[in-house]
Amino acid sequence: MLVTALITPLKDDLALDVGALERLVRFQLAQGTSQVLLFGTTGEGATLSEAERARALDAALSVAPPERLMVSLGPGRPDELLARGHAALSRGVRDLLLVDCPYARPSSDALRRAWHGPLAQALPEARLFPYAVPSRTGSELLPDDLARLVQDHPNVVGVKDATGRLARMTRVRDLCGDDFVLLCGDDGHLMKAVSDPEIRAQGGCSVASNLAPAAMLRLLECARAGDSAGALRRHEALLPLFGLVGLQSLERVELRGELLDVPQVARNPAPLKAAMAQLALPGGPCRPPHAPLPPGARERLAALLVDARRRDRTTLQPILAEFALADGEALVSGAS
Repeated sequence: MLVTALITPLKDDLALDVGALERLVRFQLAQGTSQVLLFGTTGEGATLSEAERARALDAALSVAPPERLMVSLGPGRPDELLARGHAALSRGVRDLLLVDCPYARPSSDALRRAWHGPLAQALPEARLFPYAVPSRTGSELLPDDLARLVQDHPNVVGVKDATGRLARMTRVRDLCGDDFVLLCGDDGHLMKAVSDPEIRAQGGCSVASNLAPAAMLRLLECARAGDSAGALRRHEALLPLFGLVGLQSLERVELRGELLDVPQVARNPAPLKAAMAQLALPGGPCRPPHAPLPPGARERLAALLVDARRRDRTTLQPILAEFALADGEALVSGAS
């Protein structure tokens, strides 16, 4: 099962690009992606108005059946999340992503009793997937509380685990059983999470599949089939694209007459959208607080694209061909 955490394409004036969104969703489904996730971190959901969410969801549904879509409810007040959930359900979308409550940093028990639990009870028709990403939220629904949540609310059917901790995934599988859908939310750990007999992840929710869904699917197929050599080969070919989630660079700045090299990390989706721009793909800029990449990050990004092409020329070929970029290979070659 491959879920692509899709970008939200924007125009140069930061307005929603509905036409580009339709094209990207259509491409993902044609490549065999199981589902497309809208409005997640990669989709800049926190920056979208309710009206924009509605327009984007309608656009996606114009080219995709509702069962091929997953909607992130995003951050916000409980009443806002419920309204978003009911809006998705009214359009036939049942799979909803529920992020651990950001900023407030509640305990795991409080997350279960005061956040996930009430929302699950209020959305009985939904198939809910809690999203564990403590690096962004500062909070975490621990495996034991997740299992209690699943026990109390059968509509909690899976989890997107972006903790990067394989031991946690093993604990989730032990407590929640084989039917519980465990999606690895970290591309770099996907191979291990799927192939490890103690984790048995059903698949992943991927950022890299924005650019290379077919290659990510081949990685999943090898891992699920027990083809460790094939899975490792696919994993290594995709490693440069995995680096788009947190792009590290040194930026030269002048301060009081002294030149300093300052380490920076450009977070998703800024590097991904910059890569799409480099390849002349639809995506557009990011909304604040993300900003255009500084010079060092742009150089690092260019090197990653060249490395991806060097490792396997077929990785980016489907998306370049889909968007009729006859000079797409030249764009990658000239990235440096």
